[in-house]
Amino acid sequence: MALEDSEICIIPKKEFFALLFSNRDIAEKFIKMLSNDVKESEERLLKLAYNSVRKRVAESLMMLNDNYKKQNSSDQFSMPVSREDLACITGASKETVIRTLSDFKDEGLVSIDGSKITIVNELKLRHMRN
Repeated sequence: MALEDSEICIIPKKEFFALLFSNRDIAEKFIKMLSNDVKESEERLLKLAYNSVRKRVAESLMMLNDNYKKQNSSDQFSMPVSREDLACITGASKETVIRTLSDFKDEGLVSIDGSKITIVNELKLRHMRN
């Protein structure tokens, strides 16, 4: 499931491998892309193991902010995201994420309107202690 409008392209396996084997630059970029994905996955697993749920929810919100906030926008970041999707990103149960978001709302870190979450205090979320 995509969080934003997406376009899907299908590349036949045979043609994809032919391109990789015939073009060294493309093969190199593809390998770098895969290795970056592995590195990010390792970092996320370490954070899942050692960070508190509050910290993980805050980091998930910051990741969404960093990936989807429009460049050079000074507006507060808002995004409709289901609690289930946020729970999957965070690595916690939906109920735990709902309670944590409620705490964040009470603390003035976010505002919530239905499925739309608005980051009110980005600095405090970004520097959430474990």
